[in-house]
Amino acid sequence: MKYSDGKPYKVIAVCMAKFNNSEETEFISDFHKVCVRNNFKMFIFSSLEDFYFENVFDRAEEQIYSLMEPEKFDAVVISSLSFKRDGIAERIAERVRKAGVPCISLVRPIEGCINIRFNFKDSFEEVVRHVVEVHKPKHINFIAGLKNNIFSDQRLEVFKKVLRENNIRVEGDRIDWGDFWEEPTDKVMERFLASGKPIDAIICANDFMAMEVCRKLKEAGLRVPEDVIVAGFDGVDLEKYHYPRLCTSYVDNAKMAEMVVTILKNIFDGKEIEPEYMLGCTFRAGQSCGCHRKEVALEEVDQISQKLFHVAKHEKIMISRVEEMYTKFYELGHFENLPMIWDWLVYYINQFFGGDFWLALNVDFLSPQMDLWPNLRPLGQMTPHHYYTDELRIPVECVNQQFTSGNVITREELIPDFEEAMSRSTLFCLMPLYVQESTVGYAVSAFDPEGFEFSMLYSFVINLRNVIQMHKYRIDQMNLYSTDQLTRLFNRKGFYNHMGAYIAGARSRGEELCLISVDMNWLKHTNDTFGHAEGDFAISKVAQVLQSAADKSSILTRFGGDEFAVAFAAQNAAEKAEEVIARILRDLDAFNQSKVKPYPLSVSYGYVVHVPDDDYPLERFIREADRAMYENKAKYKETHTWDPLPAAAPGSDAQEE
Repeated sequence: MKYSDGKPYKVIAVCMAKFNNSEETEFISDFHKVCVRNNFKMFIFSSLEDFYFENVFDRAEEQIYSLMEPEKFDAVVISSLSFKRDGIAERIAERVRKAGVPCISLVRPIEGCINIRFNFKDSFEEVVRHVVEVHKPKHINFIAGLKNNIFSDQRLEVFKKVLRENNIRVEGDRIDWGDFWEEPTDKVMERFLASGKPIDAIICANDFMAMEVCRKLKEAGLRVPEDVIVAGFDGVDLEKYHYPRLCTSYVDNAKMAEMVVTILKNIFDGKEIEPEYMLGCTFRAGQSCGCHRKEVALEEVDQISQKLFHVAKHEKIMISRVEEMYTKFYELGHFENLPMIWDWLVYYINQFFGGDFWLALNVDFLSPQMDLWPNLRPLGQMTPHHYYTDELRIPVECVNQQFTSGNVITREELIPDFEEAMSRSTLFCLMPLYVQESTVGYAVSAFDPEGFEFSMLYSFVINLRNVIQMHKYRIDQMNLYSTDQLTRLFNRKGFYNHMGAYIAGARSRGEELCLISVDMNWLKHTNDTFGHAEGDFAISKVAQVLQSAADKSSILTRFGGDEFAVAFAAQNAAEKAEEVIARILRDLDAFNQSKVKPYPLSVSYGYVVHVPDDDYPLERFIREADRAMYENKAKYKETHTWDPLPAAAPGSDAQEE
């Protein structure tokens, strides 16, 4: 069943990396406008990183795309170029293909998708030919992007081809790689300028490198374009505020958005479509090549100055707000109470970016099984969790500035009250939340991209992740000091820390409290005969038996040595206590019958049941349960002696168990 079944709209999934990059925000805005006109809803699934640098968090980041179940959507659009590492976009596309759902890949072609490509090769050739054939420089340098990158290699070959066709010798020392960004380009320029060779023009594989080239030339006392012509490619947003304006060719995201929606409408109408569509880039001669040098007027300089002023002013405001956000979230990170964190979170949502917002956490978050900092295992044996649970809790739901909490949803639902949310909004963005390397949940924001501060949403989610990480770290540290390292049960400190709230809960529900005291028999004999390693195994096995016999709401404790306790609250606590003890004895008997070890495991036990009140405090529960346990132990030793068991034969099923 699709999200759009029976609805007057279509629902489109968009998969991209790092939604707040300028290229992605521009496409989101343009695509959203066209979608609204055509009654399409957008669900953006985006990582917080672009996977440029491979690191240990990538698998947790990539899990956000697992929430995108293709069969639920009418179509999937993949911004394949936003993924800086191969394989991720392809894996998403493969899932979509298997679901039989239309899939469109933008810019970078993926097999099995409808591919919308920009003719970068011909567009870049237009830039190179303009510089070489119109301005006719003699000594031309080239700065490519990354080595072994398809776009970088293609632009380098175009550069060499145009030079050869114009009888200009291609010199290897006039070619270098700037990795598509400023810092490597800075080093390339230092090599070019230090070479002593004359330079009439520098053509770059993208605009970021071209702007850095202009800066380095000016720093060296050279003028653009009088001394050196500069050209770029890609038409990045920052170039609008650069002087001189670059000779470049740019991608028209608005045209691409229109084409995507046209293709989707044709698919939905059952019309035939092509497997590939090509868009051209728009060439623009600029001041950096000298074409519009004489056209520069004071009005244009004033316009650029005004733009830069507003950019600087906006940047100052944004820095101030991000700093304020960081300070607020730092304070939240030290709250010990999660509900208090959620209350303040709603306030910050409305303060910093507004809009509807949901926080979804795996149901196993903060459970004992989710041991993100496994202090009791060697670090090399850490096993991060890379999954979303089938159900997720919603601790924060902020809709129309109203806060609710406590809903449980399935993975398929994505957000609570899905249909109602869809009636209010047209765009939703899902972002991953993880702690260390483990997936813990995701955040969802509904917003209108027109005038929206994408960077604030990005910063908000990053800070939220840090708060959750700090809370989990504090919980794990508390557990380290309140947990018995051998059995993973509470130690004495942990028992007393948790029993206060547990007893208060039992009182409020009118339940009886039961405390079962358990003491191992013959542990000293096991240690003396077989060694302390076997004694530790015996203790651990008894702890496992207790865990299996008790329910999840019980509090299990190892007080020390061979002493244990099981505490629970219930309406019929005495009856339940007998059931728990019966399961303990049954499991121990099964273990002994298996003859896995050459010694028996047995325990003595005693319990007390009472309504907890001031006249019957916790200390009295412990004292009375111990008294009953010692009575049981005395009877047990009257009729039993310690008798090692014959070991199982090598290779037997019992020994393998």
